[in-house]
Amino acid sequence: MEYIKSQKYDLPKLQAKMMGPNPLKLQEEMLIKHKIPAGSLVCDLGSGQGLTSVMLVKDYGFTVYAADLWSDPEENRKFFDEMGLTHEQIIPVKADATNLPFEKEFFDEVVSTDSYNYWGRDPEYLDAKLLPFVKSGGYIYACVPGMKKDCHNNLPEELLLSWTPEQLIYLRDIHYWTAIVNKCK
Repeated sequence: MEYIKSQKYDLPKLQAKMMGPNPLKLQEEMLIKHKIPAGSLVCDLGSGQGLTSVMLVKDYGFTVYAADLWSDPEENRKFFDEMGLTHEQIIPVKADATNLPFEKEFFDEVVSTDSYNYWGRDPEYLDAKLLPFVKSGGYIYACVPGMKKDCHNNLPEELLLSWTPEQLIYLRDIHYWTAIVNKCK
């Protein structure tokens, strides 16, 4: 795939903000043929240091709440200001994905790039903790790193050279995620 949107952010200063796999490429690929109208109010859930939030505003025309538990909203605000975004276009918020500080049915859509796997493994999460904040007819777009085939019952030595079994709990296959989502009402 050619990453037209992501290439614009291929600068050392921005790459230094990445906290794992390139979230801009993941997001761009995830949002191919998306159904989110420009101008939508979007929660970038697990936004990290704000790279994906910037892209959602600049390249897709959304108004974004950059919600993250571990990043400092004031630092993100400075970054957003440096990127030329207004306080109306992008709002940084310290938020726990399992206890969101928003009104019910607040967002048109939720986007979660490379973070949903940390809290979304709970089969009750979607119904109880996330969907109440999405307006009727809204969308949730999430992409996570994963395995082609689950191997948690027999972890290969090669994986254990880089990760602990506890860290690998967050990496699952499509069948695992499909089962989780299918439990949602």
